[in-house]
Amino acid sequence: ELAPRAPGARRVWVMAGGVVGHGGDVDEGWRAQFPLRARGRHLVNRHGERYKLAGVNWYGASDVCLVPGGLTERPLEGICGAVASMGFTVVRLPFSNDMLHAEQVPEGGIDYQLNPGLAGLTPLEVFDRVIDALGDVGVAVVVNNHTTVSAWSAGPDCNGLWYVEGSTLYTEDNWIGDWVSLASRYANRPHVVGYDLRNEVRPTTLMRAAAGGPAWGSGEDGTDWALAAGNCARALATLGQAAPGLIIVERIAWPQDPLRVMLEPRAPWQLWGVPQDRVVLGVHAYAWSGPGAWSPKAFAGHLANAFLQIADFMRSQTLYGEMNEEALQAQLDLEFGQCLDQDLCPVWVSEFGADLNSEYECKWFFMFCRYLQRKDADFAYWPLNVGIKPGGSEDEPYGFLTDDWQPRWCDPRLRALTQMLPEESRRFGLQAAGARCEQLMLNGIRRALLPSPWCEPLPGPLLPWPDEPSSTDVSASPTATPSPPE
Repeated sequence: ELAPRAPGARRVWVMAGGVVGHGGDVDEGWRAQFPLRARGRHLVNRHGERYKLAGVNWYGASDVCLVPGGLTERPLEGICGAVASMGFTVVRLPFSNDMLHAEQVPEGGIDYQLNPGLAGLTPLEVFDRVIDALGDVGVAVVVNNHTTVSAWSAGPDCNGLWYVEGSTLYTEDNWIGDWVSLASRYANRPHVVGYDLRNEVRPTTLMRAAAGGPAWGSGEDGTDWALAAGNCARALATLGQAAPGLIIVERIAWPQDPLRVMLEPRAPWQLWGVPQDRVVLGVHAYAWSGPGAWSPKAFAGHLANAFLQIADFMRSQTLYGEMNEEALQAQLDLEFGQCLDQDLCPVWVSEFGADLNSEYECKWFFMFCRYLQRKDADFAYWPLNVGIKPGGSEDEPYGFLTDDWQPRWCDPRLRALTQMLPEESRRFGLQAAGARCEQLMLNGIRRALLPSPWCEPLPGPLLPWPDEPSSTDVSASPTATPSPPE
């Protein structure tokens, strides 16, 4: 049932420095619009207005540090202000089951001089503060069970399923229990709008991948993702107002099948006996992924790549990044676009991204963004984060912030995402970028505005945030912006 809009209830747009912005002291009218519900392919608030999930992933709480990234580089409120200033309406916030029960933040996870208010908190309590800080600037949150064991998750590993095989601690029952506990914890935070049940379900070993791996609707305990997701969905739906968020269920990552596999012969809400307006389907896409089984050729050396190219040719397998725009559009229509065109159910493209230094990935990325824009699809870019990946030495190439976690407005990926924001958010994102770009042009640095791979991170804060002093004039910065190649 839709609620009437309260007199004077509005979305608040307040920023320091005389700039109208998405954030500040958000009034209760903003929070009162939640929870969200599905209406056909769209999500609507309690007033019947569409709320587009146009967001970004902010990882870290699912990894070895147990807390979202960036807290060693900038105050929490500043990072949240940056997210809001870019116009994003939601953050997908990954967590691990390990994190929920950990008693302390590992050394190096937080700079307590920058974030003194986080001192002495458990990782879960830090997670609470991050959620609260995002709500304070008018950004909704979807919590995502990304991993079981706190680690960077990629490929076939112990985090491929929603439980750990052979473990008495990481069982399906405990996974469901953790979800019930977490959803209940955030019942009084209405801007926690969804529960993304599990990230990228996939085989845990290459041998299991060859044998078939997890499947949708196989009927086999331990590998039937439809059965496990349904058990969890029913447990959350049973809580009623104690867990009012959307239930987001991703398709299996390997093999990556069209969503009709999940919708036929019976849709998930019919299969599970939960309200249809609570269920959202999730998909991920990258240049190096594609329909069917996962292919490692995008990461292989020259000789191995040649062998894998032949193998993929024999089995007619093509990665998204290898498709031209017409073929990519046809493939995406088959996989999830038809759900949107036919107004069947909401689909959230909750991960996609590209390395700015990879021509291969960027070419695909901009084609993919054009597709999402034409479909007016809900999305979340991966990721917000920059810097060294948790627990490793590899730099995060997909992030679009500066090294000190501030918006890099000249980044062409961010500019492409801005085009897909809801009109209200898009207008502000362009205003925020324009305010900074005007300053840059006055300082005679016109070239830094061009969306080119050679564009380095801009020096210093782009806009003053609440409770932070304004930055010095960028023209006085020792950091030079390089000229483009002739």
